Amino acid sequence: MAKKKAQASYPLERVRNIGIVAHVDAGKTTTTEQINYYTGAMHRIGSVDEGNTVTDWNEQEQERGITIFSANVTVHWTPTGGDEHRINIIDTPGHIDFTAEVERALRVLDGAVGVFCGVAGVQAQSSTVWRQADTYGVPRIAYVNKLDRTGANFYDVLTDLKDQLDMMPIPVQVPIGEEKGFRGVVDLVTQRAWMWDEGDPPPPPVEGDVPQGVADEVQLYREQMIERLAELDEEVGDAFLEERELTPELLRAGLRRVTLACKGYPVLCGSSFKHKGVQPLLDAICHYLPSPPDRPPIEGRAPKGKGKGKRRKDEDQDAWEPADRAPSIDEPFCALAFKTVSSKTNELTYLRIYSGSADRSNQLLNPRTGKKERLGGGIYRLTANRKEAIDQASVGDMVGVVGLRYTRTGDTLCDAQHPIILETIGFPFPVVSRAVEPKSTKDKDDLRNALEKLSKDDPTLTVSFPEDNDSGQTLISGMGELHLEVVTRRLMDDWKVEAKVGKPRVSYKQTVKGPGKARHVWKHEQGDKQLMAGIQLEVKATPKAGKLSVVFACSGEQVPADYQPAIEDALRGKASGVGDWGDPLIDTEIKVVGGTFDPELSNETAFCAAASFALEQALEDAGLVSLEPVMTLVVETPEDLLGNVQQDLQMRRAQILSMNPVKDRLRIVAAVPMAETFGYSSDIRSRTGGQADFTLEPREYAVVPEGKRPKLF
Repeated sequence: MAKKKAQASYPLERVRNIGIVAHVDAGKTTTTEQINYYTGAMHRIGSVDEGNTVTDWNEQEQERGITIFSANVTVHWTPTGGDEHRINIIDTPGHIDFTAEVERALRVLDGAVGVFCGVAGVQAQSSTVWRQADTYGVPRIAYVNKLDRTGANFYDVLTDLKDQLDMMPIPVQVPIGEEKGFRGVVDLVTQRAWMWDEGDPPPPPVEGDVPQGVADEVQLYREQMIERLAELDEEVGDAFLEERELTPELLRAGLRRVTLACKGYPVLCGSSFKHKGVQPLLDAICHYLPSPPDRPPIEGRAPKGKGKGKRRKDEDQDAWEPADRAPSIDEPFCALAFKTVSSKTNELTYLRIYSGSADRSNQLLNPRTGKKERLGGGIYRLTANRKEAIDQASVGDMVGVVGLRYTRTGDTLCDAQHPIILETIGFPFPVVSRAVEPKSTKDKDDLRNALEKLSKDDPTLTVSFPEDNDSGQTLISGMGELHLEVVTRRLMDDWKVEAKVGKPRVSYKQTVKGPGKARHVWKHEQGDKQLMAGIQLEVKATPKAGKLSVVFACSGEQVPADYQPAIEDALRGKASGVGDWGDPLIDTEIKVVGGTFDPELSNETAFCAAASFALEQALEDAGLVSLEPVMTLVVETPEDLLGNVQQDLQMRRAQILSMNPVKDRLRIVAAVPMAETFGYSSDIRSRTGGQADFTLEPREYAVVPEGKRPKLF
């Protein structure tokens, strides 16, 4: 395999790290495939239906016709009248069961393209990924796809974007023709038309004057674009008020500033499957989305003082202070591991490089573990499942590296002489479980090894082995039935493990009914030595927090700071399965308010034991209550079938949150307990003759009504 020198000298201002995000079946992968073709990265256009696209390379993706695993590609594009840009793209899944792939991609991206169906408009997962991007402050442009379809309407989708996403859409194009008559787009910035003819391979677009049939729309929407820009951008506003010429360069610069500030979002249109609109979309990516230097310095924490890379616990807040790294080759090396992919032979770790550069000879620090890592296994530029070896990784790159021993998703790798730890990536709790057992005794160890590797790669997949629970079974928990189906299929395809799989089960949690407190002093004879330590703590409910928090509100004389990270680990370990049900504790705060310390008798082991017993007693004092996962269910149905849908929802303990007309259908949004959603797909198909569509996504955990929790074993 030939190596290529990393383009450390490639101008950072002409690098784009973007993601393609959307609802399932909105056209993300098709759009990415077209981008590969028109940039010359590939010489043919694959099809999702035929299962031969570049980014959907996995066998399950090809069979199911959906994206399951995010995939990286790197392309080069020269926008009209500009210089060549390098665009690193992550094509992300659209199904809610694989939200972890979207979450970690958005964490490391500089910008994104939101793809929306020209017929359905803003769908459930469209809203979810848009909110995820809001969380990370990712600048975006919107691309309204499938305008060749019957029922497509660009202007209706504009209204949907504003109303459903609470955002400011700024159309920079309008379509020429509609539905089967869709032929091209007009660029409102340049007031030039792009037209595409049919063909295989598709011929290049023809640029020309604005067709007379859309002249009125062009004038109207161009005026609206300028008015919105004048309101949002000072330079365009001054030029508008002073009646200066609004050149394309001035308008593009204003649109770029507004986009980078997430004040407004340029909206483009096209039909990727019909090869229309992709070249202007590539231009817009270069014109409006940020380069690495356009983003603020990445923030993290660094050891106080000089910090020469000695191990310091991430949780030890007293030892760290705010720090950042600017996106520069001259800054110390800093990268975030945002994904791992394990196989029987090696492990590939995906890195986003935020500053500096590193090659295979560099020794890097993982501040979470205090361990050193080398990139000696190889550095690669990735195109889906293909790897191209390079010598060096530099700021702005997204690369894969082989051979990291101690690094997992969310970890930082940095210059050992300039340590920094970046904020890790948060993932939602699993909501459904299944029992999985080896078909034969010889598969037992292989099954354990495979599940450990799969759960390391996928933070939304958790595994509980027989020794960790009261069921005597191995339980896998994930984001939905499809998620667990994919996992169990991978056991056989990727790891060659034959396994028996049980029916889906809900992943219940617990919280406290009220406040509770306890104090425990632990004493133990160890040989001729006496060990002793005491912990006093309080617990209280934190409704809808979605997590367990541990707080220390005691002096160092009572509980020394050096022991606090280990005590927190012990409390979290104890809280991972409590009470008669053995469920994890969430929506709860554990506050350590005091302790007993003796320099001669107290050590880490004693404090951890005292903490575990104190928590058990405090939970008994507070009382426990079961929580069940509640899903947001969005159903779109013909109006004449509304009664059938509502009747079914009532049987499932659903709470209807809203009901609104969407074109010729009704959109029902409801909160439904996860336990009541199993089998919904076949039931809704039967009740509506296959005419209703639905999506499910995790919403929250809520108290289980009396008598509604089934016994699991």
